[in-house]
Amino acid sequence: MSSWGSGYVTDIEYTEGFYPGQTPAYMSLAATLAGFEAPPFDGHFTYCELGCGRGRTSLVLAAVNPEAVFHAIDFNPSHIARAREEASRARLGNIAFHELGFEELTGPRGAELPMFDVVTMHGVWTWIAPELQQAIVAFLNARLRPGGLAYLSYNALPGCLQVAPLQRLLWELAAVLPQRSDLVVPRALEQIQRFSKVNILPERLRVALEHFGGRGESLAYLAHEYLIEHWRPVYFSDVARALAPAKLTHVACSELIKNFYNLAFTEEQRKVIAEIPLPELKETLKDFCADNSFRRDVFVRGARHLTEQRLSRLLAGLTLALIRPAPEEFEIGLPGESRWRPDPRVYSVIFKALGERPRSVAEMLSLAGLPREHQVGPVELVGLLVGANIAGLYQKPTPAQSACADRLNALLEAEPEIPLDRGAVIATPAARTGITLSAAAYALYRALRHGEAPDANELARQFIKRCRDGGTHPVVDGKAIPDAAEAERAVTRDYEIKIERTVPIWRALGMV
Repeated sequence: MSSWGSGYVTDIEYTEGFYPGQTPAYMSLAATLAGFEAPPFDGHFTYCELGCGRGRTSLVLAAVNPEAVFHAIDFNPSHIARAREEASRARLGNIAFHELGFEELTGPRGAELPMFDVVTMHGVWTWIAPELQQAIVAFLNARLRPGGLAYLSYNALPGCLQVAPLQRLLWELAAVLPQRSDLVVPRALEQIQRFSKVNILPERLRVALEHFGGRGESLAYLAHEYLIEHWRPVYFSDVARALAPAKLTHVACSELIKNFYNLAFTEEQRKVIAEIPLPELKETLKDFCADNSFRRDVFVRGARHLTEQRLSRLLAGLTLALIRPAPEEFEIGLPGESRWRPDPRVYSVIFKALGERPRSVAEMLSLAGLPREHQVGPVELVGLLVGANIAGLYQKPTPAQSACADRLNALLEAEPEIPLDRGAVIATPAARTGITLSAAAYALYRALRHGEAPDANELARQFIKRCRDGGTHPVVDGKAIPDAAEAERAVTRDYEIKIERTVPIWRALGMV
């Protein structure tokens, strides 16, 4: 690894990915649902992504928000070169990529950066040195506008306690192996497995090792995740205190369902936690209850509480659309592996209405057929539908938005194939974000975009062949299917369902 990385991997590029929590409109929604004022991000605004990697998230967001101005920053020149090329090919004139280290943000090289309405960073905070964290706080204090939002995702405690010793072993072993980072990972993992077999590792670490690096992630991902000198998971309260000098206040988790305390805690737990006066400690205790290992948080620079009347008015004016087929049984996970089923009398009517067309929240809550005594309000409705990734925000896209998104999406369509394990992100201005499709779903999407009549049998045959050629088995409903006959039946049926239920949603969103 090169020495200029300050303990971070620089000899291979970061994996490409889109992280929907960084979407400005959804950050604003998270803050609003929590009862805080937030910019609407529905026109002109300024956006900054720190540690943008290869730039996929910022590229997609710039394409669906052509009136906004985007700046994306990374210290790796190969990342910036690739991202600039993509922006040029898609003719996105509203985004600039900067090769800058975090320590340079408030210095002469960062002087050209404007004031921002939103600053985001995915997978940055707990992978960098303390002095670079301090540099980010100084940047937020200097360049985030009053009322602006900041997004951080990071490795959290206590959930990472079991992984931390294994990460340290992996990093120490990799340091003595003179190979490229992604090639070092399997050798170091093999050595740790040997330690486990001869009981060098204690029992709790041997159990944790069964899942460490074994969830199908690419070697490049594992290198960037774990071969980091300053890999330091933190408690939520530590992050909140670190950001306080920039006058930032935590308002919500971007995973909306996690903001509902009645879903995060049992009734007995809620009674005990109600006695805790500090909101930072209450939030940290949620991580203890769930043994949480990763957080996605939204902060505001200048917290302003909404009145109940304004909150209801803002939510009533939102329009939602399905982004995936509505489930036959709508359930939410609760602590202790129990399930909660939101009022099926209400949600069955709402799902049927959303299946016809996008609807405003006010319209959904006044539909004919809803039980007169129901208790579902706008916070629950929006929080659950969007939080469960069933529905998303909807706006009718402008011609400029559609044109920008089409140009970026066309670059993906021009590629011969997409990786089976990664899927594809489609810039979708109607949803104000990007929508990620599995490799199987993307094959259907691409056929439709090329004007082909979709045939479930042919799509299944081609996809199964791709899997076999790649040395893998097709996966349906999370289950790999090695048997050829069973795979043909399952994949064909999966495509039939997609053609019947998913394609109409894509059409409603203007994706095809």
